[in-house]
Amino acid sequence: MRALAEVLTSDRGIVPIAVVAGATILAPIVDRYVIRRRRVIYRELYNSKIGLNPVTLSDQENGAVQADPELVRTVQLLEPLSVVVIRIRNTGSFDIGPDDWEHPLQFTFGRRVVWDARVSDAKDGLREVVRNGLEFFTHDQPTPESGTARLSGVRALLSQRLSGFLRQPDTPAPVAQAPQWHGVRLEQLSLKRREKFKLVVVLREPDDWRGGPLSKELDVTGRLSGGRIKDERKQRWLSWPVVTVAIGVLLTGALLSMLIVAASRGPAPGCGSGTLAVHGSSAFARIMKGIATEYDAQCPGATITTQAVGSVSAVRELGPLPADQKDSLAVLSDGKASDAGPDLVTQPVAVLVYSLVVNKSVGVDHLSSEQVRGIFSGKYTNWAQLREGPAVPIRVVGRGQESGTRKTFEAKVLGAAESGLSSDDCRTPNRDPRAAVVRCERGTTDDLLHAVGDTPGAIGYADVPAAKIAAANGKVAMAKLDDRFPDVTSIDAGYRFWTVEYLYTKGVPENDSLLKQFIDYLRSSTARAELQDAGYTPCVTKQGLLDQYCTRPDA
Repeated sequence: MRALAEVLTSDRGIVPIAVVAGATILAPIVDRYVIRRRRVIYRELYNSKIGLNPVTLSDQENGAVQADPELVRTVQLLEPLSVVVIRIRNTGSFDIGPDDWEHPLQFTFGRRVVWDARVSDAKDGLREVVRNGLEFFTHDQPTPESGTARLSGVRALLSQRLSGFLRQPDTPAPVAQAPQWHGVRLEQLSLKRREKFKLVVVLREPDDWRGGPLSKELDVTGRLSGGRIKDERKQRWLSWPVVTVAIGVLLTGALLSMLIVAASRGPAPGCGSGTLAVHGSSAFARIMKGIATEYDAQCPGATITTQAVGSVSAVRELGPLPADQKDSLAVLSDGKASDAGPDLVTQPVAVLVYSLVVNKSVGVDHLSSEQVRGIFSGKYTNWAQLREGPAVPIRVVGRGQESGTRKTFEAKVLGAAESGLSSDDCRTPNRDPRAAVVRCERGTTDDLLHAVGDTPGAIGYADVPAAKIAAANGKVAMAKLDDRFPDVTSIDAGYRFWTVEYLYTKGVPENDSLLKQFIDYLRSSTARAELQDAGYTPCVTKQGLLDQYCTRPDA
């Protein structure tokens, strides 16, 4: 998370934040005005019965009907009827014409039969447009070409039904078999922007209805070219356009803050030109190579090479460098070099935490300092002496005398020098059969981790970022030391297997040299983000001060 924060607040983070902010703000606008320009919103305002129940017209004591027979018949007619009121609006950014409909907007009501429909709350011109296109259709023939009737025809049938039902009993009723309409379609619908109207539909229950609750089904279909039809009740206030715009506004605010902060910091480290070699610690070589590659990419005139030769060897290589070549080489050392001359200048780069590593087959995830000293001195030669389980010979994989990691291990954990080299294959004491410890050496951190992973019963040490990568491959396990996990947060609790990575130069670099520009880059937010992303704690904080661990006397 810290690494992500550093990247986002660095110069590298400005461009992606600007792109994401612009995209999130523009996405709803593009969707509304380019992709889905036309929108029709409908809302079911009312869907319930009309009329009275005949029970209300009865004498509650003897059940005798007291109401007028004509009223009773009227109530019986109204009992299965219901009314649905639907509001339809154009909420899009463009007018909608007949040619914009791939399929017309239509409403069906389950098994209920349409008796009548009317248009309400519409301007006069819109009312006529909707009325002229209002059609009724059946379930069996829902297409516009057949099985439909216009509003005027349904009104005539309705008049016949009502007159026939309300006719006096002694007057013969005309026989008319009316179609059973189950849906209402809005053909040739035109809606200007922000226009709206209400559709009022009178329905009755099917012929086999025998009382009980009335139906309330409502299904809406239709398709707009380059648009959508939505139920207003299902519209959420926290919709994706609102969320994306909110994110875009927040990112824009963050971007403005970053630009203000960047302006307050002054110009970023400049680009140098020429060639520079960085030699030294193999534990830090991987991340330094990544930072150098990033710098080369930003500065085409610079060429920086890295080489892992060991901390001690690198410092010795820097000492006799001629004055005219002093800005062509910098070296990395795990901890301060004891034999560095007075003309060498140190630059703290990062906190370097180490971990004990064991072969996965050992089955050990923690060791005490006393046990580690016993292993490296030859007191313990088999893992069965330290934990329950099968007997597995202990094999030690160490680093050579040029290694800064070895120096830190000897100073912080062993309190003494490691035993002599007794093995080449890390399995048998083929170099010294009488040695108490089977111990081999490897020249780099990666070579040591490979040897530990390939050798049953092996133990060694490495920097935490490299150890985590090896542990992820499944052959190596990291072990706690004195019940403290290897991490920078454990230092205050007493974890002592750590040091500071230093960059050594021969004197103070010239201001216009590539070495000076690269050192400035190592202090930048971009390099800090890369260090944190790789698992290291930068010595230079965001405020430009030294981290507390980089100034401790026991670093």
